[in-house]
Amino acid sequence: MSLDHPTPGHPSLLAVRAFEAAARLGSFTRAAEELCLTQSAVSRHVRALEQCFAVDLFARRGRHIALTEEGRDYFGAVADGLERIRRANDALLRRGRRDERVTLSLLPSVAALWLAPRLPDFTGRFPDVDLRIQASMALADLRRDGIDLALRYGLGTWAGLRAELLAEERLIPVCAPAYARSLELGGDPACLRPALLLTDNIPGGWANWLRAAGLEPAGMRFGPRFDEGTSLYRAAAAGAGVALGRSLLVARDIAEGRLAVATPFSIPATYSYWLVQPEEQKPGRATGLLADWLREQAAGPAAAVSRPADSRSA
Repeated sequence: MSLDHPTPGHPSLLAVRAFEAAARLGSFTRAAEELCLTQSAVSRHVRALEQCFAVDLFARRGRHIALTEEGRDYFGAVADGLERIRRANDALLRRGRRDERVTLSLLPSVAALWLAPRLPDFTGRFPDVDLRIQASMALADLRRDGIDLALRYGLGTWAGLRAELLAEERLIPVCAPAYARSLELGGDPACLRPALLLTDNIPGGWANWLRAAGLEPAGMRFGPRFDEGTSLYRAAAAGAGVALGRSLLVARDIAEGRLAVATPFSIPATYSYWLVQPEEQKPGRATGLLADWLREQAAGPAAAVSRPADSRSA
């Protein structure tokens, strides 16, 4: 069967489609509307089909048409074949769309403080990728929720998932530059004694940092506790106290002057950032592009996070 032009004994696919639509809809006019053809073009294609087979496929009674016995037999065969072609086309289109779509799961703080400022680079370089971002404190079920990639904070061990170390980080005290000036912060760890320490749910957190710095928790002042990093760092930037900053999340705020390092003493974080995928997953094109881009961003030059606060900070 030729796609557009008939050959002896082999009608064109367009003629077959015109016949199938007319037979299914019972009208040359309605078939023409569906196929975006004129009514005369549909009639001409059907005539060509009848001439090719030397049989009448329709009985014509004025403006009305009805399938002949040969027409009914032929319609049953070609309708099934065209439906199979439609299903194959739809499946291939869906697969193509999946290759251009990727869903990323991550913590809200990582999404807001690390990913969001970098997104213009990704969308500018890959405008055809349909990126879906799911930011949640809940641990997503990648398979159930249809998630292609996850950026997780932890030890790298999750059942049924393939985890790749993306970035390690350090914990360093940060605060508003004005707060640092008012308490003359920026020196050795002991300078934090008069400060109000803002706390969160980082494993170990201030307890580990104070122990490593040789300070007793009993001699420190502790303030509000936050369950999410974005609000913690916004409070610190507003002058509410000193937060124990995760270097990956506070680097930009330090570089742009919204936060200052309260003391340069830092410790390695217990947890790291991991790029996570289902073990059996075969990544599509968009997933591969996003994974490579995340690796590139995590490996890129970070803003200095050990710069002490000084009186010139604004």
